[in-house]
Amino acid sequence: METEIVFNVQPGPYWDWRVAVDLFLGGAGGGAILFAVLIDEVFRGRYRRIWHTAAWLSPLLVATGLAFLLLKIGRPFDLFLAYTNLNPNSPLWWGGVFQPLLIICGIWYALKWNKAQRYPGAPDRSRRILGWFLVPLAIVVGGYHGLLLAVVGARPLWNNGPTVVAAMLGFAATGIAAVMLVHLARMKIAGRLTDGEHLTTFLDDMTCVRNTLVAVLVLQLGTFFLWWLSLAYGALQAQRALAAANEAYGPMFWYGGIGVGLILPLLLGAFILLRGVAGSHHVEVSMIAVTSTFILVGGFFFRLAVILGGQVDPSLTSIF
Repeated sequence: METEIVFNVQPGPYWDWRVAVDLFLGGAGGGAILFAVLIDEVFRGRYRRIWHTAAWLSPLLVATGLAFLLLKIGRPFDLFLAYTNLNPNSPLWWGGVFQPLLIICGIWYALKWNKAQRYPGAPDRSRRILGWFLVPLAIVVGGYHGLLLAVVGARPLWNNGPTVVAAMLGFAATGIAAVMLVHLARMKIAGRLTDGEHLTTFLDDMTCVRNTLVAVLVLQLGTFFLWWLSLAYGALQAQRALAAANEAYGPMFWYGGIGVGLILPLLLGAFILLRGVAGSHHVEVSMIAVTSTFILVGGFFFRLAVILGGQVDPSLTSIF
């Protein structure tokens, strides 16, 4: 009697767009909560509405991203097993433990901002303590979204240090962009964009946010360059993986991720400054909205290209 072994192989990449959505939304949610906490320390409770936006947006983004990941993996109730089966050496365990924790604590933090909205003069010590507890938690969640790829040794496109750094910088940029875009929508709905005095003060104080975002985008460009160097001049396996990914998803990565998400926002910002129209409220508000949209769109395409490109079989192409 002959034994027959049958392998069921899923056609196409195993990690699909739903994993990219989780990396994108989960990272942006971590960046949003960092934005809320750190800038709250800078402005000492001023501009409560924008920090209120960031505080509520963070758990919403993380929860939505986690839902997409569970939709892909299936058996969502197995997530609770992460709390009974300790495995700190696994980034997947980190995600199973710390993402729900960030969602719960993020909602608690947002509720404290609700109280701050209703009672502006109330003590805020407990909110600040909770905020500083959320900082390392958000960093762990953001790092998890990079390590989730970097620990896969069979995928040279993912298995390198710059992947983690790019994820950390990416969640900072997309988190800030998401908060600014949603908050501008709230301002428009409330009619505050027509309040010249309020808008002038707001835009002046947001200069530090703009400068931080520019620095993050520049650092991210540098990280991508190092990542490309490590692959293009690394081992033959890494070179073949890069060539295969570039052949299959190169336009999505270079035009969508790098062009739209990084270079275009930097060029638009430089153009506005060089043209000397940065003092126009209408131009500055439009600039924030457009660049934030570009950063978010580019951030998603970058993650999607990396997820799908890292799973392309290098044997399908050649570096020669």
